[in-house]
Amino acid sequence: MSEAPASGARAFPIGLTIATAIAFLILCGLGTWQVQRLHWKEGILARIEKLKTAPALPLVQVLTAEARPDDLAWTRVSVDCGDVAGPALPLVYGVRGGDVVWRAQAPCAVLAGPYNMILVDRGVAPDLTGQVAPPPRAFDAPRRVVGVLTPIKQLGGDRGEILKRFPGRKPAPLVLMAEQETPAVAGITPAPLPVEISNRHLEYALTWFGLAVTLLFIYAAMLWRRLRP
Repeated sequence: MSEAPASGARAFPIGLTIATAIAFLILCGLGTWQVQRLHWKEGILARIEKLKTAPALPLVQVLTAEARPDDLAWTRVSVDCGDVAGPALPLVYGVRGGDVVWRAQAPCAVLAGPYNMILVDRGVAPDLTGQVAPPPRAFDAPRRVVGVLTPIKQLGGDRGEILKRFPGRKPAPLVLMAEQETPAVAGITPAPLPVEISNRHLEYALTWFGLAVTLLFIYAAMLWRRLRP
């Protein structure tokens, strides 16, 4: 006959162990993801730093049929814009330096690779900063623009919906964030890059890994208390 377990002994907590293992793997996965984001953000910051002194390349040279939009992010280009028929585009909501801002945008007719139009973000209207519902504004069409390219999907908002207003066009999946326009446009201040790009992914990664280690200590303490005679 088998001997009965010693008085006070308890069965091994299989359910608790499985739950702890799953939570541990999730926390480690989140920490690893933040490390990957750290390397990605460092690459962006290095590219932006290099951008400050990079010469502007002609858009037709950069925006080719073979170029991937994501690979063109933060590339400085110049372009001479043609006119695109249609009403003025609405201002776009944004946040800059902690303030609500309204950004002007306009279509730019080009012939670059498979595309014949690109959306230009011309900057912010300073006198509308902080307003919840600004009045409509109309500006002269862009002519010569120097700026940096950003994939439209990274900007969010209704940028993609704006392109649907031009069914006869083949718009590029990028936005040209203007640094300088010739001639300059009254009432607009170019603001192509964020005021500050935070990079706290190492802090986030250490937090997730710290929680994973803390979970193991808690599990070990509960296991010791449960299985000790």
